[in-house]
Amino acid sequence: MASANAREAFRQFTTGVSLVTTRGRGGDNVMAAEWTFHVSYDPFLISVHIRPGKATHTAIEESQEFGVNLVSEDQVNAMSFAGHFTGNEVDKFSSDLFDTYPAEKIGAPMIREALLNAECRIVQQVPMGDHTAFIGEVIAFSVDGSKGPVILHGGARTAGEMIARGHVVAVASTPSTVAPGDRVLVTGELMMNDRASRTIEVMIVDPQGVEQASAEAATERDSRFRVELQLPGNASKGAYRVLAHHEGVQGSARLQVSA
Repeated sequence: MASANAREAFRQFTTGVSLVTTRGRGGDNVMAAEWTFHVSYDPFLISVHIRPGKATHTAIEESQEFGVNLVSEDQVNAMSFAGHFTGNEVDKFSSDLFDTYPAEKIGAPMIREALLNAECRIVQQVPMGDHTAFIGEVIAFSVDGSKGPVILHGGARTAGEMIARGHVVAVASTPSTVAPGDRVLVTGELMMNDRASRTIEVMIVDPQGVEQASAEAATERDSRFRVELQLPGNASKGAYRVLAHHEGVQGSARLQVSA
């Protein structure tokens, strides 16, 4: 049993939540599963983590399939109800909180009003501590982009508005330790609203702030840029900086020159 301090630590994580639907020998069931993760693009895989002994755990092992219904803002009450009762004792689908429809390719029902409805067939089952990870391949799905998401962080919350990223230049040097005369790959990202096809001024300066190499790079459609610079063969050893400028904003990275 986790201590009170550990339980408080658990609540600091921010996650989504889904309604996992199943059909087993005990009938149809739904549970609220905070630990639901998208774990692969191709194939499209979703992992749900269920404690052994739960009705959902038993039903997934029996049927080798499950439904994932990502909870929307309209489903907070249904989420709470599904999480507070066990299908071993309560027929949760008898509640009017759940508006279900038949799945296309699995036996379990799906739930309307969700952000995502995904029908999953088991490809792997992995014991993980006091839970089991059931990894399912998505064989049918639908998306409702009009719905707002719910996140859990010490309780249910709406995701809120997008956090605006300020005008920032992020930059890195590879490798970060070089010798005089070596070439350095400078990669970075321009963070602002209109960020494609922008010119980035890049330079390497020595410990005294004297420019040792420079070039211009253009951001690509995804806002990233890259350029290769070469240090002079007579560069002295020390802690250098890689600087990237755009319209008065500067990013920097460390570069150590070893003789």
